[in-house]
Formats: sequence, structure tokens, C-alpha cells
Amino acid sequence: MNNKEKILQLRRNIYSQLSPIIGKKCILLDAPYYHNIGDVLIWTGEECFFKDNGIDCLYTASYETCEFPHISLDTTIVFNGGGNLGDIYHEHMEFLLQVIKKYPNNRIIVCPQTVYYESQTIFKEDFSQIAEHNDLYFCARDKHVYELIHEVLGDKTLLVPDMAFCIDKDILSLFIKPTVKNKLIIARNDVEKSSENNTNKDGDISDWPVIEHSFRRTTFLNKLFKRIADAKIPGITHVSNKIWNVYAPTFKKMMIKEGIEFISPYKEIETARLHGCILSILLDKSIILCDNSYGKNRNFYMTWLNDIDTLTLK
Repeated sequence: MNNKEKILQLRRNIYSQLSPIIGKKCILLDAPYYHNIGDVLIWTGEECFFKDNGIDCLYTASYETCEFPHISLDTTIVFNGGGNLGDIYHEHMEFLLQVIKKYPNNRIIVCPQTVYYESQTIFKEDFSQIAEHNDLYFCARDKHVYELIHEVLGDKTLLVPDMAFCIDKDILSLFIKPTVKNKLIIARNDVEKSSENNTNKDGDISDWPVIEHSFRRTTFLNKLFKRIADAKIPGITHVSNKIWNVYAPTFKKMMIKEGIEFISPYKEIETARLHGCILSILLDKSIILCDNSYGKNRNFYMTWLNDIDTLTLK
């Protein structure tokens, strides 16, 4: 199967499972107002999904800017997908638990997630609270996570591909550069970095550019907004967070541009970042996928990607 065929297959899977359960109004929470291009790709895919299915997204906020607006009972709460639910980035799970308590009677859909806990005690505590909500669907991003969550949530657990596969090709085409270079190696340099050295130095090596180079237009204002949010200054933080919500779509577009301009000039991509792989599929590249520290990339590959002609798992 080629890249284009795989994109179409996965997009159909997403639409067939999620379109019937979201409804025509939603709010999107835990939007990634931070400099991880992969999570911003997910956010962009979710917005494309809303547009394609005629869903009106009434409100978008991050875990830092959310003010828990009053919504009608027929409004679905969509919680951003990714790989941040667990005890590595526990602030996102803490936010989800807040959302569950604030909206006990609204449908909640957690978009496709990879869940990882080092502590089984914390896992049981968190998911016992999630299970208390009577109308929550949890989308697992791979079979391993599906089996883990299904034991707790039963039929409200869905196996769904990553939402970034919903990104419209017209968005991608805005920023594509000509293919003039041979190979890019995207090497993680964070807590998910694998202890194994899976890469050889036969190409240009870098993490996402907004991580490698911290002082950029795409990150400067967000760092300022985050400092004000963390400071919790009466009055000022509230106003700053509102401005942050307004600025976020501009930030999102700049991040997408960074990611596409980073990958598109290369013929082949070797990546330890899952969304380096997914964006490379969307851009029709040849890809070598390396695992992260806890098996996220391998599990996603084995669930969805092992029949792509242009992709190998290293």
C-alpha cells in the first residue's frame, strides 16, 4: 500500500467511528499551545475533521487557558489527542479529570491517545475517576493501549488512528518546498528519547526546529503567555489567557509551516518522533521509523502502518 492509499484508509476509519458520536456542536479542550509540532498536527487534523463533518467548534482552550464555559447538554467536549496522558506529563491527565467533574452530563470524547504510566497505582486512581463519567468515549491510538483501557472502560473504548491523518492536503500544499536533499534524521532529545542509539549519521540530524532553536517567532509569544499563566497574577493572567486563546490559531499556522518546511525538502526521513513519521506519510516521503523510550512508535506502527510500502520500522 502506498502513502496516499494509507491516508485514505485511516481517514475513513476515523470518520466512520467518530462522526456518529460527536454531534454538531463541540468545544475542544487541551489544545497544544506549546512548541511540539506533532501535537499541533493533531490539533489541525481535529479542526479539519470538524469542518468536513459540519461540526461547529464553539470554544478552544489549552489546559492553562480553559475557563470551563457554560455549554448546552447537546454540546460534545472533545479532548485533544496525542501521547500525553499518563504520569510523564500528568498535568494533562489532571486537566481531563477536572473536565470530567465540571461536565458530568455532557458527552466527552478523548481523541486518539497513547497512554503510558510508570506507576500502576496512579493509573488505577486516574482511570477509576474517568470510569465514573457515564458518557465518555476514550479513543486508544494503538492496540496495546486499547487492551489496557478496555479493561477499565469496556465498550466506551475505541481503537482509532491519529487525528493528524485528517489534515487537508490544501493546508499542506501552502508550505511545501521542493525536494532537494537526500535524508533527514529526526532525533528526539527529551524524556521519550530511547536509550538505544538507533540512528547512524548518514543524513542531516535534528529534532523539531522549534525545539532545537528555542528563540523563534513561533515560541517567543507563547513562552511569554505561559509565564503569565503560571504566575497566576490576579486580573492580568485572566486577560492574558483570553489573548492567548485569540493568538493560538496564528501560532498553530506558524507551527504547521515550521514542520512542513522542515521535512518537505528531503526525500527520505528517519525519525524517532511519531509525527515526524505521520507528517512524512502526508508529504509522501520514504520513511524509517525508530521507537521512542516506551514503545509508542512501535505499537502505532504494528497497529496501523506495517503494510505501507515506503515505511520500515528500525
